[in-house]
Amino acid sequence: RSCIMPKSITTIVFVLLTFLPIFLYCQLHSPPASPAAAVQQQIGLTNTIITYHRPSLKGRKIFGELLPYEEVWRTGANESTKIFFDRPVIIEGTNIPTGTYAIYTIPGESSWQIILNSDTALWGSNGFSASKNVVSYEANVEELVKRVNTMEIRWMNISYTSADLTIEWENVRVRLPIQFRTREQMEDNINNSLANSTNGNDYYKAARYYLDNNLDLEKAKKWIEKKLELDGEHHGYLHYHALIEYKLGNTDIAIERMEKALTLAKEADNPHYIRMNEQLLREWNIRATDMEASDLLEKSIAYHDPSNLWESGKFLFHFYESRPGTYQLTDVTIDNQSGSFELRQIKKQHRILRSLGGPGGCRHEFNGSEIISEEVTDRFRLNCNRTAMFKNYYSYLWGLPMKLRDEGTIIDSTVRLRHFFGQDFYELKVSYEPKVGRDTWYFYFDQQTFALRGYRFYHNERDNDGEYILLSGEATVDGLKIPRKRAWFTHKDRRYLGTDEIIDR
Repeated sequence: RSCIMPKSITTIVFVLLTFLPIFLYCQLHSPPASPAAAVQQQIGLTNTIITYHRPSLKGRKIFGELLPYEEVWRTGANESTKIFFDRPVIIEGTNIPTGTYAIYTIPGESSWQIILNSDTALWGSNGFSASKNVVSYEANVEELVKRVNTMEIRWMNISYTSADLTIEWENVRVRLPIQFRTREQMEDNINNSLANSTNGNDYYKAARYYLDNNLDLEKAKKWIEKKLELDGEHHGYLHYHALIEYKLGNTDIAIERMEKALTLAKEADNPHYIRMNEQLLREWNIRATDMEASDLLEKSIAYHDPSNLWESGKFLFHFYESRPGTYQLTDVTIDNQSGSFELRQIKKQHRILRSLGGPGGCRHEFNGSEIISEEVTDRFRLNCNRTAMFKNYYSYLWGLPMKLRDEGTIIDSTVRLRHFFGQDFYELKVSYEPKVGRDTWYFYFDQQTFALRGYRFYHNERDNDGEYILLSGEATVDGLKIPRKRAWFTHKDRRYLGTDEIIDR
């Protein structure tokens, strides 16, 4: 509470007030219903600031009731929500200049329009004009399991060159992917900074940027070596020198550099680098074994399919499939004798059936009906090609390792011992004939039981793309012993993608 004496009071009035009650103008401060918030975030070389007001649920149904679908919303409370970029960015292929923009949205049941508008002076959406839209993006609605009481805008999936502007409220999440022009900005910085530099840190920063973004690794090697030449050997810089050599395929040099980095980290008593270096040395220490690849595969199949049922059996799987911001319940029937496949899903309160093979051929249902509108067909991609893709997807993943017997599978003859997330496993490298697939896979088997414990795949191994999958637990489904859980992550930034879990119904 603050009180202000009027400036118009003169000395005479002041004297009179000695005989009169003193009146003060007082301003009462109270907490706002929708408090103001600001989110500052550097992404790449770009600084961003989001300013908005955060409304709460207060027991209300928001989307579809308090905020009707298909109407422009201020994306918060009070004045319009704003975002500032101090460098140009790219949204949906559109170049967005440096500046401040208002964020408007048009919520829908299954998708939203997220809009950046040049008019930042409005109170809410009063006076909103689509003619001032700078860009509009259609974002799919992700259904959250846990309700978000107070609306939040935040950044997710931040990398050097991209991030998702994420809006969450009630049980809804939507994302606006934004690309940042970090690469071209860094190229200018590197060219200008290294032209005549004798500063070792300049060379180190350039090398790290090229390493982290998988750019020209020969340049990265030259720059990290220049850093070491200028400033001497240090466990941190040797660590990254080793990583660059390893990515270039120079494994022996990489191991020698990493061993030196480990020695210096121990001398410096740096536990963080000691752990990292020891882990990488275990992963790089790949040892050939005397085991035949065919023998390893047959032992693993004997563990997972002891009665040899897969080739001609019929199997019903119940899954709980979770992804960031959403989940679905899935039943899959794979009949390898008839070649038929059926997929039933409960997804965002909708019931979807896909069926392929058998007497019905290719068939689809939506919420129990085979009469499906064109809009629903397109939205859920209810077509035979998509259903055939699902058949291949589920049959392959849940039919491993038996599926490695399939025609067109190329199995490397050398079985290696490889450290994979905390344990040494037998590693089997698998590729495919072009008509089957173009990815390279690595499968990891327990040394004692030969059970499949994890795998990874690459589209281009040099780029460190693709994903790795960690397996845990065990379930028995119609005579098969299979992993109960599969957790998916990206190689490049180890980002979590989702979990598939066998459940009992």
